[in-house]
Amino acid sequence: MRKSSWILTGSAVVLVAASAVTRFTLYPDLHRIPSDADTTFHYRGTASLLNAPALQAGDSAHAFLRDLPVTLDWRVAVKDTSGETAVVLDRAVLRSRDGKQLNAARHTWAVDRRTLAERPAPAGSGAERHTGLVISWPLEPEKRDYRFWDTGIRKAVPARYMGQESVEGRDAYRYTVDATGPLADPATLKALPAALPRSAVTVLAAALPADRRPDKVVLAALPEAVPLTYTSTTARTGWVDADTGLALNGSLHQTVLARTQTPDGPVALFPVTDVTVKGAPASVRKQAQGASTAQRAWWWLSTGVPLGLLAAALLVTAVAVGLARRRAVADNGPAGDGGSAGDEREGAATPAA
Repeated sequence: MRKSSWILTGSAVVLVAASAVTRFTLYPDLHRIPSDADTTFHYRGTASLLNAPALQAGDSAHAFLRDLPVTLDWRVAVKDTSGETAVVLDRAVLRSRDGKQLNAARHTWAVDRRTLAERPAPAGSGAERHTGLVISWPLEPEKRDYRFWDTGIRKAVPARYMGQESVEGRDAYRYTVDATGPLADPATLKALPAALPRSAVTVLAAALPADRRPDKVVLAALPEAVPLTYTSTTARTGWVDADTGLALNGSLHQTVLARTQTPDGPVALFPVTDVTVKGAPASVRKQAQGASTAQRAWWWLSTGVPLGLLAAALLVTAVAVGLARRRAVADNGPAGDGGSAGDEREGAATPAA
């Protein structure tokens, strides 16, 4: 085999190997949460909160701040990675329209870099225990129900698949999550009073709409120091990109309600927080653009580049085969012509003998 044929054959082998490496090594390595991922999604909506200064002053008319315009900034950032595990910071900050911080929550999770389900927490990471999804959906979401961790009650609840819709021109799966139960988030519980004077409870009850106030007889029978427990109720909807698993949009309605136990059973007293928000249009557009970019990049790595390398390998192989055949014809042609001339000379000499 000529040197050029060896070079072409070797090039074809290299191209096939490069195709396999791109599809089965490079693509899986990149098709997961990047080690430097850091995104912030912005929500807008309203919130009703206790007004501590008014409560302390006994001003029942202003004990609640109702329907305040608010923003909720939700940041998800990878702090560290170890193999298929990502340690992720999950921080949400609720602010008033003028930028004043009203509330904040911070968590750290250990999740799988592809499925985003729970993973064993690396030593020293500080990641909280959880089960199921907690920050988003898998990179390859399916039309089925999942389990989603609710931070308020610290339990996994169903995330139900509700159908397919369009968000900013992209196909999205819609999931809903509903969770209710005793408030169990340690940070939130620490910030709430374990008891309040009956006078303060009466002031707060008086500030509620008439149809939501506790019965006056029940209030009058409460002890001087009213022990409190809290329930958390969360209703969230997520619109998830069907091709990349990126969250395109979301809505959240979360309430924390103060309750107390009476001889006749638990009694709801007053809401502590009531927040309703949905994705800001600019953030939704940005997420959709990011999903389009990610889809193109992953298509090139999983399909475009591997197929292109295979096509190049076939072309090089075809050229090598074509050159080999041309050389074979060129090498065999002169030998055949010489043989025919020899036969003619022998035939001409025989009669002369």
